[in-house]
Amino acid sequence: MKKWLFLLWSVSASVQAVVAEPVRLASLDWPPYTGHQLEQQGETSILLRQVFAAMQLEVQTEFLPWSRAIRASESSGASYAGYFPEYQTHNPSFILSDSLGSSELGFVESKAKPLGPLTAVLLPKFQLGVVQDYVNLTVVDQMIARGQLTPQLAFSDRQNILKVALGRLDLAVIDRRVLLYLLEHDAEVKRFATDKVQFNSSLTELKTLHLALRNEPEHKLLIEKFNQYLQKVKADSIVNN
Repeated sequence: MKKWLFLLWSVSASVQAVVAEPVRLASLDWPPYTGHQLEQQGETSILLRQVFAAMQLEVQTEFLPWSRAIRASESSGASYAGYFPEYQTHNPSFILSDSLGSSELGFVESKAKPLGPLTAVLLPKFQLGVVQDYVNLTVVDQMIARGQLTPQLAFSDRQNILKVALGRLDLAVIDRRVLLYLLEHDAEVKRFATDKVQFNSSLTELKTLHLALRNEPEHKLLIEKFNQYLQKVKADSIVNN
């Protein structure tokens, strides 16, 4: 009897150890949403931790270049269960959570040479910048896929802001809040782009932000539970505020 009790205790302890294992995620430096130098790693990271804490799970986030964050989460047995924040995209390799928030995508342009109201017809006339492997406005990605746009690729939003400020680009795709944050807090952007660039809000798209987990059975269960607690955390936040 004692032997069976010991075995049951051992199995129970093993299960608890697995359940209590931290959820490892990859992200990127994309202030104010996420970033290793931001207070508490950014507002989206804070929300994720609150949800996982309500689930009695710890989350560990490592900040990587965006392309690497996705690749490091993609294959079975990868170091990370998934990554965030992702727009509402269809990738069979990943399953998405409910919305964590939203991102308003538009364009950064030169104040000295404002482009006025933008349309899909006008876009090919301008030298456009995008960040490599970022999802852009739907119309921009569709035009790129059709060969109607050939944008310059950059590794970050800050590079594109500087290129626009220095006249090397006419415009670049960017999230409105990311632009405002970098103009206020990034030393190089402040130095070279303050009063030289602005957000063109004539052609914008509101996209939702999500946690993306690798498409595996245990992650499907985790996402279902995550979504339940996400709604509760959001509801509690509304009540408390």
